[in-house]
Amino acid sequence: MKKIWIVIFVLVALVLVMKVTVPPIEKHYVVATEQLAMFLEDKVIEGDEFDEILEDYGIDKAVAMQYLQQEEVYKSVLKFMVESMLFLEDYFVCNVGKFTYEGEVYPLTLGMFGHVFVLTDYYDEIKDTYEKYETISNQ
Repeated sequence: MKKIWIVIFVLVALVLVMKVTVPPIEKHYVVATEQLAMFLEDKVIEGDEFDEILEDYGIDKAVAMQYLQQEEVYKSVLKFMVESMLFLEDYFVCNVGKFTYEGEVYPLTLGMFGHVFVLTDYYDEIKDTYEKYETISNQ
């Protein structure tokens, strides 16, 4: 009987710790913004399409890169995009940042124990989809 009370006490303590350490939505915004920035830097800015877009509009690449490297401007635009797309669902001991795209809801971040984790499967799917699109458009 004593073991059952110890197990119950440990579970209640764990739930309380999880509830107290649930991160606020601002942490989800920061993590999602960093992921979006990383994706854009990996696939868009370093790609040939970025050069073509700049060329089409007559923008000097050095000037564009200097503008984008001003982190507060670049990150504020990305953060605005994330804040307008991401919403938070609270599950008492954790919360999940989700976004809606073409009528479907996708979980993007998971917050628990004071940290926000990115559900990387979606990041990998975005990269794979982008690479498939790139392959198809080059044919």
